[in-house]
Amino acid sequence: MKLAVVGANGQVGTELCFLLRDNTDLIPIVRNKLGKIFLEHNGFKCRIADISREKDAEENLHDIDVVVITAYALDPLSGSQSQISKAINEKIIKNSIRFSNENSTIIYMSTIRAFAHKVDPTTSRFWPPRYDAEKQYLERVMLSECRKRRKRGFPLRIGHVYGENQGSVKNIKKILSNKKIIVEVFPESKSNVVHTVTLKDAILKCIQPEVKPRVYSVVNNPQWTWKEVFEYYNKKTQIEFKPPTPMSKNSNDFLWKMIKSNRKYIIPILEHLPRRFDKDILRKRSMKKMLLEISMLKNEEIISSGDFGYNPIPGPFLPGLTETRELLKNSSLEVFKIPSEDSIT
Repeated sequence: MKLAVVGANGQVGTELCFLLRDNTDLIPIVRNKLGKIFLEHNGFKCRIADISREKDAEENLHDIDVVVITAYALDPLSGSQSQISKAINEKIIKNSIRFSNENSTIIYMSTIRAFAHKVDPTTSRFWPPRYDAEKQYLERVMLSECRKRRKRGFPLRIGHVYGENQGSVKNIKKILSNKKIIVEVFPESKSNVVHTVTLKDAILKCIQPEVKPRVYSVVNNPQWTWKEVFEYYNKKTQIEFKPPTPMSKNSNDFLWKMIKSNRKYIIPILEHLPRRFDKDILRKRSMKKMLLEISMLKNEEIISSGDFGYNPIPGPFLPGLTETRELLKNSSLEVFKIPSEDSIT
């Protein structure tokens, strides 16, 4: 069985390649030679292709039994969504379905952000581009194309991805190097975290013929609390959990919350707001900076994250997943080898 990872040089795609290499005939697909260097240095046989182009997709997917789409295009100039990037993402999905093996299975890595306000209360209601709306649209495109071509399609709404080579885990390990940290979250709150070993397990489950194709939610099994997440990585740091600072219901606090979730869209509008809003925003920033400086003097760090404010992800959940702790215990993810300058040149 040949399994291709489209977007294999992305952070999640790369780690999945390392995890899946012993279970399948794995073929990482990248768009350029630079992305190929690192993977080939680690023993992978890559294909260079832009799957948004029909010719590339036809040449590189015709013999593929399972396509895992981890790629997500953004506008190169703004670093965000645009009409061009949306068209590219749609073509990647359609071409993956159209040009892969006749009986192929397509797995699209979507996100829990597609649940919009059900999960993320700060989801923008006011300005496009709407990331949640685009993901919902791409999921619909995928399911529609799979029905049309009679192929198995699985849009997976994945949680906050943690793994040995993910930025989230590197950050949490850095945080836990302090003598004490204060985490502003209710410790028993569901985290929506999904480790890459569970993503691998989800991919292998989707290949099984008895699993019905549809949109599924994927988080750790069973779902971890934030306390479990921090304690899993902690060896010596003193952790104190503190309730998140409540937002009062006056209009200024509402505006501040809105600005934090829509920074790049709201900043130009600030010029037209009354001066009292400007002063209130500056005051909040100053208080946050002061609290950070006090915590540094105490050799402690106050941790707050937008992820902490998410609601528990609703189902349906992908059935039959192995317990995440068991997968982590048995995981033998090798350390990524960085190529030398000689191998790059």
